[in-house]
Amino acid sequence: MSIRDLAQELVELGPRGTLFRVAWELRTGLQRRARSVPSRAREAVDVMAKRVRFEDPAAVREAMHDRIDAGAVSSLVRTADEARRGRIVCFGKWTAEFGDPIDWHRHPVTGARYDAAAPWARALASRGKGDIKIPWEVARFPHAYHFARAAAFAPDRADSYAAALLEHIAGFADANPPGLGIHWASGQEIAVRLLAWVFAANTLLRHTPSGAAAEPLLAASLVAGARHIESHLDYSRIAVYNNHLLSEALALYATGVLLPSAADAPRWRATGQRLLDEQADRQFYADGGYIQQSHTYHRVAMQYYLWACALTRSNGARPSASWLRALDRSIDFLTAHQNPDDGRLPNYGANDGALPSPLSTCDFADMRPLLQAATVVVRGERLYEPGPWDEETAWLAGVGALDAPMRPPVRRSVSFAATGAHVLRGERSFAAFRCGTLRDRFSQIDMLHVDVWWRGLNVLVDGGSFRYNDGAEWHNHFMRTSSHNTVAIDGHDQMLHYRQFKVLYWTHATLLNFADRGDHAVCVGEHYGYRRRRGRCVHQRAVLFVKDDLWVVADRLTGSGEHTARLHWLGGPFPWSDDAGRGRLVLHTPAGPFVVQALDDRGCALTASAAAGQAQPPRGWLSRYYGDKTAAPSFAVETRGTFPLTLVTVFAGGEPRVAVTEDHRWTIAVGGRRAAFTLADGRFGDLAIDTCTS
Repeated sequence: MSIRDLAQELVELGPRGTLFRVAWELRTGLQRRARSVPSRAREAVDVMAKRVRFEDPAAVREAMHDRIDAGAVSSLVRTADEARRGRIVCFGKWTAEFGDPIDWHRHPVTGARYDAAAPWARALASRGKGDIKIPWEVARFPHAYHFARAAAFAPDRADSYAAALLEHIAGFADANPPGLGIHWASGQEIAVRLLAWVFAANTLLRHTPSGAAAEPLLAASLVAGARHIESHLDYSRIAVYNNHLLSEALALYATGVLLPSAADAPRWRATGQRLLDEQADRQFYADGGYIQQSHTYHRVAMQYYLWACALTRSNGARPSASWLRALDRSIDFLTAHQNPDDGRLPNYGANDGALPSPLSTCDFADMRPLLQAATVVVRGERLYEPGPWDEETAWLAGVGALDAPMRPPVRRSVSFAATGAHVLRGERSFAAFRCGTLRDRFSQIDMLHVDVWWRGLNVLVDGGSFRYNDGAEWHNHFMRTSSHNTVAIDGHDQMLHYRQFKVLYWTHATLLNFADRGDHAVCVGEHYGYRRRRGRCVHQRAVLFVKDDLWVVADRLTGSGEHTARLHWLGGPFPWSDDAGRGRLVLHTPAGPFVVQALDDRGCALTASAAAGQAQPPRGWLSRYYGDKTAAPSFAVETRGTFPLTLVTVFAGGEPRVAVTEDHRWTIAVGGRRAAFTLADGRFGDLAIDTCTS
């Protein structure tokens, strides 16, 4: 940690943030050393005077009967049955054994134990126990949604699921007094847990004999959670104003709405609404992008606002206009990046497996449930044909909303300049390109990354996150420049990975060109993340998409002196073969071969290397689900030379035929399409697209 880097951190924090951070560290330091702990007494409160107007389970079952296949329903019921025994699906993907009864302070993977009596401020101080997100996952109660939804489709099991859930809630409350242990160390974790309990209380518990016993316990938990969140709200409000702040604001708002008789309810409700109003404009950029530049976190934030809308309607009021505007522009942003075949988006930004409210049988990565619900709530329309993604809409907006008129999303090339996200689209193929100056705290060092989707398949991918808190080498690998589809110079990252979730020297970038000409699209941009290093290098990238099967990427590296450049591409998890001497990688996909070819500016093949599933050092991994990773081909070219330097990569669905003349006129053909262009200073010129015979 250098003095220069520390000074840069203070500059990026700003005066207010710096003063707050110092005060916070002093305050929590005192709390960590204190022997006293918060009171364990529970305030006596009336049971919930209001309910969230979720749809009746029987109505959901009837409406979704023909939209969810029997296999998906059976899988949901099995998930709920397993949850009764403490086997909980984590992060929408894999199952962990938490014990029967659930052991709330044991890490299910490492077996390590956390001190249940530790004040919250030092509960996470111990190192080496494993990733804290895994024991946190069971305390988020994803199984509350599984119990409630499974009971809707299998009503004969409702009483047993309700009894199991009540046992888990009571067990959690007894084992985790307010302010003590790991499950009080994050306001967002408290908020997500309370939302899960509120959903299950309204859709499962109140329809069963367990409901009466659950009501006072839930009311007391809401009050305790709101008190704790309010006491420490400044940390999220000033230091991490992102999804954490939204969740905490929502918890305050929900408690104020649902428990109007609580002494502090009016203040909680007003504080929560004010923050939700402010952050709808602050966290959602004007073009619809989200402050964290993560598609997963974008979904998290949108779900919080859908919850806020449901709470407001239950209170006989209309949702704030700022909430609806934020949701509205988010719909356009996310659908622009969406693969229509399976509802997925590029694996961009931090992906910690978060889905606060799992309300469908769709895969975790499928964004259709969220986008269908948001579009119905905001626009009174549907984006998609009837399907299993409609379940979230049914719960949040009522089964009558499933009859809303349908207006499918328009799939076209679009540039989101404020966010720095650009999409080049054809009929079934598209590319997503990251280029824009960072405006807020960011967690992936990936400027000029390109994601490619060919015929519904993600053939060039973003690696994801895997795990945050267990093994620094893995966190570094997935976060840093070298694992992304971009160029690293002299082994450096574009930004400095300074603390676990912080980067310094935020990258500045400029979009130089964006155009769609019908049969092709072009996007050009550059970033300045390497200018602070020797040689003051600049990376410029030009992307040409010849619809629908050919992409050409030209990387122009400028600066003074001699440098090492490493160009990297991560392929999707398909069988693959490579010819390193000819700079080729072939992905053998269900849609046919997809070829990656690395060339210099004269069209000569560059020597490359390829690896998948390498552990030391990590290379060739894809993580679409938190805590889960899959081997995927990592293809890299490393060359050293005097800058400026140009590297060219050709991607093609099929075998590309490349020819380059002495005057730098390129011709590339694949299938029945041919592109001809000049390449000067890394830019495409004199471009012509025509048809050709194979």
